[in-house]
Amino acid sequence: MTRGTSSTTRPRKGSSGSGACRSRPRPASRGGGRRPDRPRTPRPTDAPMTDEQHLWSGRFASAPDAAVFRFQASFGFDRRLFEDDVEGSLAWAEALARAGVLSAADADAIGDGLSAILEAGRRDPAFFEGDDEDVHAFVERKLIERVGDVGRRLHTGRSRNEQVSLDLRLYLRRRLPVVQREVAGLVDALAGRAAAAGATLMPAYTHLRRAQPVLAAHFFLAHAAALRRDHARIGAVMDETDALPLGSGAVTGTSYPVDVEELARRLGFSRVAANSLDASSDRDFVSSMLHACALVMVHLSRLAEDLIIFTGDEFGFFEIADSVATGSSLMPQKKNPDPLELVRGKTGRVVGRAAGWLTTMKGLPSGYNKDLQEDKEAVFEVEDTVVGSLQALTAVTAGLEIRPVDDEVAAGGLLLATDVADYLVHRGLPFRRAHEVVGGIVRDLVAADRDFASLTPVEWRRYHELFEADIVERITARGAVEARATPQSTHPDAVRAALDETRRWAAAHR
Repeated sequence: MTRGTSSTTRPRKGSSGSGACRSRPRPASRGGGRRPDRPRTPRPTDAPMTDEQHLWSGRFASAPDAAVFRFQASFGFDRRLFEDDVEGSLAWAEALARAGVLSAADADAIGDGLSAILEAGRRDPAFFEGDDEDVHAFVERKLIERVGDVGRRLHTGRSRNEQVSLDLRLYLRRRLPVVQREVAGLVDALAGRAAAAGATLMPAYTHLRRAQPVLAAHFFLAHAAALRRDHARIGAVMDETDALPLGSGAVTGTSYPVDVEELARRLGFSRVAANSLDASSDRDFVSSMLHACALVMVHLSRLAEDLIIFTGDEFGFFEIADSVATGSSLMPQKKNPDPLELVRGKTGRVVGRAAGWLTTMKGLPSGYNKDLQEDKEAVFEVEDTVVGSLQALTAVTAGLEIRPVDDEVAAGGLLLATDVADYLVHRGLPFRRAHEVVGGIVRDLVAADRDFASLTPVEWRRYHELFEADIVERITARGAVEARATPQSTHPDAVRAALDETRRWAAAHR
């Protein structure tokens, strides 16, 4: 089939000029402008479209109520599927031609018309002006204006139920890799901060209370690890999306002998949906996309929360760049982490969309229902929010200044208690007994407002005979980090290996 761009627009019956200049059918308005109901004379299905007609208007004796039409119309947001709708229609026309349903001449005319429409839409934003019901009606109207009545043959054997599912699958196939690349970009920024941190220590926290000393690089790589799971999860959504719904018709399949396997290959799908009743209303892939993106936002929110806390004066481990902070209209000294707070705030919106969509789905009977129209606004809003949040957080992370932390600060607050217990265990004391001994030491130190570094060898021996003079040198923040022994730990060698592997991963996925 030829994929050229035709500039010819066939005149339509009843038109005095180009079809492109023909006025749009509009729904009736309330009040005096509404036409009274009247009997209609049946007309052939290929008759010219009148002002009252829409894709489904043959059944109805009156024009749609204006308020109801506006309420149910989706072109205001689903025009975002324009390119995908045209791509699917091009493939469908070819499939109809292969099945002998369309003549070669008609298929070529439709293909040329669709290609011209696609080019016009890419070139001119004003091309989309109109009050069409949805993107499918818009594309069909533009096609008929351009090629005449032959354009009415395109929808043969195809339902909007399967068409919109196809469009959304094609759209996600285009857009989810963009989300993945943004995830990889943030992973790369986190790896960059881990490299910049070097041997810098900081306290690790549980319950937002100081727990144990950790390399700052380990902190950044922890958030990178969560995002890498997100990247894989989005990839799984793409696999779930990879099924062709065309051939399902409205619900029971099509009576035209379309080669759906070839159609799947043409559109780049690896498989064909197994059941027409299921395929026409399947939105599991939408649920999975929203869930995956909600988890991305949860991970971004946790990173944002950490950075909000750790850049505060009370902690001071990091400093955000001036270029990603804002000030106060009243207090001259303020430097506020607004982008981080917005990421945290927008997470609720995305999680709400995911929960709301599942709530919509749970009450639907089998087959297509108009409720499914709600999927697109959820998908579009979530995609925009996730991409914007990733970009903002990448900018904040990349410009983060890492402040040096003294080893004494990193070990402060009795953070080395576990290492003291391990000291006793390595000398033969059962861990539970060692835990009890060290707990008693901690109790006394807290009461006296002291720390481990203040204990003399004699004082250590008073608590247990296994404490020797080397306890003073061995129990340090640096020693605690270097005592870790597992590959996922904060031991410097393990962190260096993890950093190298993370940077290789980021380079491969950006």
